[in-house]
Amino acid sequence: MTHTILRPSAEQADEARFPIRELSLKTGVNSVTLRAWERRYGLLKPKRTDKGHRLYDQGDVLRVEGILRWIQQGVAVSKVRALLEQETAGESTASAKPDPNNEWLDWQQALVVAAKAFQEEKVLQLYQDVFSQYPAEIAVRDGLLPSFEQLGKGAELAFCESVVLTALMHRVGQGKGQSKSATKVLITGLSSQRILWCYMAAAMLLDKGVACLVLPNAYHSDDWSTVVSVPEVHSVLVFCDNELAAKSADILTQMDQWQKPVAAIGAGFWLAAHEAGTTRVGQVSVYSEALEGVLAFIANCQGR
Repeated sequence: MTHTILRPSAEQADEARFPIRELSLKTGVNSVTLRAWERRYGLLKPKRTDKGHRLYDQGDVLRVEGILRWIQQGVAVSKVRALLEQETAGESTASAKPDPNNEWLDWQQALVVAAKAFQEEKVLQLYQDVFSQYPAEIAVRDGLLPSFEQLGKGAELAFCESVVLTALMHRVGQGKGQSKSATKVLITGLSSQRILWCYMAAAMLLDKGVACLVLPNAYHSDDWSTVVSVPEVHSVLVFCDNELAAKSADILTQMDQWQKPVAAIGAGFWLAAHEAGTTRVGQVSVYSEALEGVLAFIANCQGR
């Protein structure tokens, strides 16, 4: 008896493909970065429609996950292709480790030099370069935060942060129209404190397809409750600076009454909550370190 091997038709194969927007939602990598990986480094090779639109399949999802796996370890995106080819060939990559003198260190040094010289256009160029090639989480973790630390405190850091903040606000404003979600995450803080972190967090969340409502300049903690009551707000990310530490018990009680997942971030605030044994109250979790808190919050949003 002869068995016929059934193969998917061209039409069926096309139906299994999807546009770049869907690949972005499946992987948490924004479309600009995906296109940069294709054009600059040949990391992706999508099919094209008759009109030239990119089409991807599940293999591309796995490919992007492989790329992310390497850059999460500190490997520069320009070096990822060789590692992926090594994996495809069945060769061991166990010995591959991030180079301590990699491109990240060069980028950080360039940003520090530009900031110290108060070169706005150069800072913007460096920002655009790294945020077009990497997901926001990686750009913040491996690019911005180490550079800010090297700059220390003073006018040079304030200048660099102000330029980056303007660029991030523009990025977040553009990204809001790309999310189909009707529900939103509220990201907030008091006055102008932590405004940069509000927008860095928003950029990371938007990469994951999570819509955001950013309110970085509330003047009183009571204002938070007013916005949280909006039905579209499903969870809240709050930056709580040291001045709120003395009122941590009352504020945590207030947050618990929102009956929504909340991440409260701030070293002094965490310390006060820790001493009272209240770093977790209902759906409210308190974090001392900003990046740790934001990433935990993102993971919680994705698990909803």
